[in-house]
Amino acid sequence: MESPELRARVVVDAPAEEVRDWFTALEKEPERYQFGTHEGFEFVEGSFGALGARFKTREQFLFLTLELLFEITGIHESQFTFRLIRPISMGTWGRFQIDEVAESQTRLSLEIGSTSWAGRLVLRFYPVAVAIQRQIDGEVDHIKTSIEQLTGS
Repeated sequence: MESPELRARVVVDAPAEEVRDWFTALEKEPERYQFGTHEGFEFVEGSFGALGARFKTREQFLFLTLELLFEITGIHESQFTFRLIRPISMGTWGRFQIDEVAESQTRLSLEIGSTSWAGRLVLRFYPVAVAIQRQIDGEVDHIKTSIEQLTGS
């Protein structure tokens, strides 16, 4: 996978195993991923943790709410990868990276990139970049808060 155009990072006060467990529990508790600008997700094909599974989300970018369709492309111990299918793919991909930095601290990253020059250009375009960066910052902040509340950190 190529280098990301956009990245959001946080340090979660929880071991990497608990961060991974939070993600895998989303199949049974998808409401954990709902917050102000993200209405959560719904699997439309396959199930969580299955390669090729497809899920849709409704997310607000500035003043515009979009329905997005994604496909899971990789599942590893420290990484989940996906690609955007709709509304316009342009080779857009994303990945959650989970890296333990201390015994009870984990760095969580959400990275967005594209495999095409046109997609990379769009991701760098000022209003698009700002809207997506704001959204992914909100996502990792929400995940951090949710995990720490569940683990009592």
